[in-house]
Amino acid sequence: MSRAIVFQSVLGLALVFGPAVGAAQAFRHQTTVYSDPKEAQLRRPEGVACGAGGAVVVADTGNARLLLYTYRDGTLSGGTQVKLAQVPYPYRVQLDPKGEVLVLDEKLRKIVRLDAKGAFLGNVDLQGAPAGVLPGSFKVDGAGNLYVLDVLGPRVLVTDAAGKVIRQLDLPREGAQFTDVAVDGGGTVYAVDAVGAAIWIADKSATAFKRLTESRKDVMSFPTYLAFHQGKLYAVDQHGGGIAILGSDGSFQGRQLALGWGPGLVYYPAQICFEPDGAVFVADRGNDRIQVFDTGR
Repeated sequence: MSRAIVFQSVLGLALVFGPAVGAAQAFRHQTTVYSDPKEAQLRRPEGVACGAGGAVVVADTGNARLLLYTYRDGTLSGGTQVKLAQVPYPYRVQLDPKGEVLVLDEKLRKIVRLDAKGAFLGNVDLQGAPAGVLPGSFKVDGAGNLYVLDVLGPRVLVTDAAGKVIRQLDLPREGAQFTDVAVDGGGTVYAVDAVGAAIWIADKSATAFKRLTESRKDVMSFPTYLAFHQGKLYAVDQHGGGIAILGSDGSFQGRQLALGWGPGLVYYPAQICFEPDGAVFVADRGNDRIQVFDTGR
């Protein structure tokens, strides 16, 4: 489908949501990464992760590789390429507290662990998991525990840092399509239903999710990625071309970015991550690039 046709199909949504709105901090465009240091163009990057010490990892999905950067004092450096046979289609990436890289391959549906330089350490074996688990996304918390969205369950499996399943949180089987999970510092887990444009929640003692919000089609079209940062939920609105920001109680806090191809605009955004200095990285998949924004804190 051409960009022109897609643009016409989603323009209505963009006009409804409009440009950045609300009281949330503004995303100001800082820089854009179109290629690696050898001028090889990025292709459909699905993931970007931020970690300690300014580590930034890009899943350059269309090129079947990862790119390892360092972000420091507002400058992005490095861009070392990592290509591994164990990860032919890197999709979601996360950095754990030790600086190791966790990658979900979308075609193999496996999570693999790499060291900070990109060397393969092994597959993540979900010890004690039910048969037939199909990972669709995942997160890692400050203790190294994993929160794996099993899209077939559907459920979220929580593991310790060694990969042993220590908790299972059931999701509703009907009427929803869950695409991502997030966790806050207190152990509360959130899940996003892309089709329903709704957020679900499970507190630290829960065994199943319950609704945090009803459908929020009024503020987001098809949210596919969810991040928790500084008390707020950031839902990457893939089809709506932007970021919807919600409070931890589900209240709408605003919307950032808008559909387009120029600097500061996004086209089928995929993943978002945050640096401590306020920089925000967005995997701008449809535009074949990574964009960096400054929020001023």
